[in-house]
Amino acid sequence: MAKKKNPLNEVTDAEIVQMLSEGIIGSEIAKKLGVNLRTLEARLTRIRDKALATNAPHLVGNYFRKKLIK
Repeated sequence: MAKKKNPLNEVTDAEIVQMLSEGIIGSEIAKKLGVNLRTLEARLTRIRDKALATNAPHLVGNYFRKKLIK
């Protein structure tokens, strides 16, 4: 049996953080990407951990300062 393709694998961390910086909330991002909200939340947690950020605004700020998002 073939595995289902996860659309979240097609999106980079920077693209997700960019959407957050534009004011798009998690549920809207999940719907736009076609994934479950909990799946997106797990990915956001991993992104925050990698960036050593404590919350979403801190994460967006880190990405902005490093010029990973506009």
